[in-house]
Amino acid sequence: MADADDGVRSQAGVVVCLRNIGNGVSRLILDDVQGSSPTNPVSWFFDGFYTWREYSDKDLNQRKLSDDDYKMIGENIVARLLVLNARVK
Repeated sequence: MADADDGVRSQAGVVVCLRNIGNGVSRLILDDVQGSSPTNPVSWFFDGFYTWREYSDKDLNQRKLSDDDYKMIGENIVARLLVLNARVK
């Protein structure tokens, strides 16, 4: 991955957050967002819920999700970005 930033963004994006829901479980949540501007957006605004999945805190904290879990997370992020940017239906 590159470390230089040209400052240009798509205005549609996905935000990912991790919410502790108790009992040793956390929820990884993916939401759709819209940027305030196409050049270094200062603000991102909630546009809609996409999906979530629960994982054990122990597995998350030790970064011991399965290869399939990591693959599924990445595939969902890329698939959603393609839809949000009208590149697929």
